[in-house]
Amino acid sequence: MFESGAWLPLLVTTAVAIASWYAAHLLASRRDRANKRRELLVTYLIEAYRRLESGANRQMTSEQAQAVESAIADIQLFGNTRQVELVQAFAQEIAEMGDGSLDELLVALRADLRRELDLAEVPARLRYLRFKRMARPK
Repeated sequence: MFESGAWLPLLVTTAVAIASWYAAHLLASRRDRANKRRELLVTYLIEAYRRLESGANRQMTSEQAQAVESAIADIQLFGNTRQVELVQAFAQEIAEMGDGSLDELLVALRADLRRELDLAEVPARLRYLRFKRMARPK
């Protein structure tokens, strides 16, 4: 059937094909995990940004205060080193003075998220739109 040495090239070819398949599978699974991790982090940080922005520069209700507390926890869990430093500084300001500014943290979060999502840079300055209590329709 086969000559005595003819099976060796077939065996080597098969081994290379199996090793290549395994390496491709390993690399694809690592890439998929990294993409899922990135997607999860971005989702949590976008939500944290929204909760913080919603509570910034206004009298907070207890519901908004809880949302800000939750955002702070999420950033401490999922944020990068700079974001964690900024959120902890904000929390310290609140604890010591009862008030604090979220601007630097929001600017950093926005810049990092825009970079992660491959969006263009925008001016660092934030603008808030806050409506004063409106009269109820009669």
